[in-house]
Amino acid sequence: MTDRKIFLEDPGRSEATTTIVERGTEDGRFWVRLAETIFYPEGGGQPADRGTIGGVAVVDVQARGPRVLHFLERSLDAGEVVRCLLDAERRLDHRQQHTAQHLLTAILQDRHGLPTTSFHLGERYTAIEVEGAPPSPERLRAFEDEVEAEIRRDLPVETRWVAPPELAALPVRTRGLPDGHAGPVRLVEIPGIDLNTCGGTHVLRLGEIRLVHLLDATPARGGSRIRFLAGGRVTRALRDARAVEESLKARIGTAPEAFAEVLDRWQGERKRLEKRVRLLEGELAALQAESLASRSGSWLVRAIEDAGPDRLRTLAKATLALRPDAVVVLAGRDEASGEAAFLVQSGPTGPEDVAAPGERVRALMGAKGGGRGRVVQGRGGSFPTEAALRAAAEGS
Repeated sequence: MTDRKIFLEDPGRSEATTTIVERGTEDGRFWVRLAETIFYPEGGGQPADRGTIGGVAVVDVQARGPRVLHFLERSLDAGEVVRCLLDAERRLDHRQQHTAQHLLTAILQDRHGLPTTSFHLGERYTAIEVEGAPPSPERLRAFEDEVEAEIRRDLPVETRWVAPPELAALPVRTRGLPDGHAGPVRLVEIPGIDLNTCGGTHVLRLGEIRLVHLLDATPARGGSRIRFLAGGRVTRALRDARAVEESLKARIGTAPEAFAEVLDRWQGERKRLEKRVRLLEGELAALQAESLASRSGSWLVRAIEDAGPDRLRTLAKATLALRPDAVVVLAGRDEASGEAAFLVQSGPTGPEDVAAPGERVRALMGAKGGGRGRVVQGRGGSFPTEAALRAAAEGS
């Protein structure tokens, strides 16, 4: 028995009372078949519908030939007669996206020589892949204007069924019928714009799409992927963008049209401050190096609370320039991240291999890292006391 597919007859219908004709399980999931269904099964690039059957959530809908299986969150205890409720907002979203895809595909192929090779309706955006290089942002805006001009015409979106032999005589846009298809073929038509073989759900008139926004175009599988939003998704994106704008306005303290100017000014100030910080750090490193190099003995050890790996390397270089015969043993903790770091380095006339003391320091801190020859370094673990650092380095 072929299940009656109400979603093809009345895509705006969101509830129905019907009977269960079959129950079963597949891969541990419980499913039911209905005498008639308002739930669209996944296929043709369009996701499956959601909703409830007998109060139990529908988590997936799949076609098995002429049968439609409704996979449920749990087993259904209701009798044979059940009430079905569709997630109408999700259905409307899919109808808007899918019809917008038909319209965009027709315009790109017929007017610009960019045939569509695939279609994907995702949760956040819809995408088509077309032949050719990615269109420029300017071309995307022009395509967008053409699509919206057709939406304003508010043409009907019509469906009809034809026998397979009739297809050859019709100017149908199709990527072929599904494997094993038998019987009449469903056509979706936007008069004068598109005639397509399609089993998906669509709006009844183009005006229901409301608006289309082309997000971007990127290379994909030898062609281009064009991402877009249609209908309610455009409205939600505008609201989200407005919320971001208001948040930035509160933080920056100026009107949106002045954001770029303020950010450019802040960027210049940040670069100036970074340069100043580098100069001050260099001066500080020179003072710390002079102090460290003045210590007696060949092991020059220091633990610094506010120093990350870069500062440790700078201090080691400056210190060994003054004491080329020594071994510098440094531990630090990055002020921003709080991550510990260490460095064991010998000068040009010092020991040629500091692997052993470096490994002892690494083990003391529980850090990751290593090295060979005159330098061993790493990060992570715990920040040690200077006394413990010295004892580890000297092996005492």
